Amino acid sequence: MITKLIQLKAKPGKSAELNSLVQSLIEPSRNEVGCIKYDAYSDDSGSIYLIEEWESAETLNAHKLTAHFLKFKDAGPELIEEKGSIALNPL
Repeated sequence: MITKLIQLKAKPGKSAELNSLVQSLIEPSRNEVGCIKYDAYSDDSGSIYLIEEWESAETLNAHKLTAHFLKFKDAGPELIEEKGSIALNPL
């Protein structure tokens, strides 16, 4: 299993657009083969956090080729000021 934590910070004035774009990822991603969890959260600073769990590297890589992910990837540079990602391992 692969678990990832992704942090996104919107460019000034782009928070609503980024929120909408992230929300458009949730249901289609959850419906993909191999998706165990796909949730989005925000904090008081305006950052968005995605927590993703995938059955395998293959299912995660397949996710990165979907139309909804490619739409996010294409729109991202216009909306995202900062992005970070870490892989989480169970204890």
